[in-house]
Amino acid sequence: MHLALLLAYEKGAELIVAVGTHFTLAEFLERDRAGMSSTFVTRLKVGEILIDAKGVSRLFSRRVGLWPLILLAAAGLTAIVVALLLSAPLRHLIDTVGIKLRELVS
Repeated sequence: MHLALLLAYEKGAELIVAVGTHFTLAEFLERDRAGMSSTFVTRLKVGEILIDAKGVSRLFSRRVGLWPLILLAAAGLTAIVVALLLSAPLRHLIDTVGIKLRELVS
């Protein structure tokens, strides 16, 4: 894991999100494991761009505004209209459905 963090840092990552790692000094001191010194040194190197997965939710807002939804709907409708205009089989299908509906109403 240390190598992956250092590689991402050296390749210019703007943000590294880590899951299931040790973050506080107490966590480092409570553990009596080999290799914790390399973990600490790695954290010192990449610490400015490293964030725990719990902290990601604090970086981004969960609310979506009205304008992005309107733009998404407009883009979807535009794609449908373009597909209908450019596809002869779809136009034929719509014409057939229109004729059948007129026959049902008449």
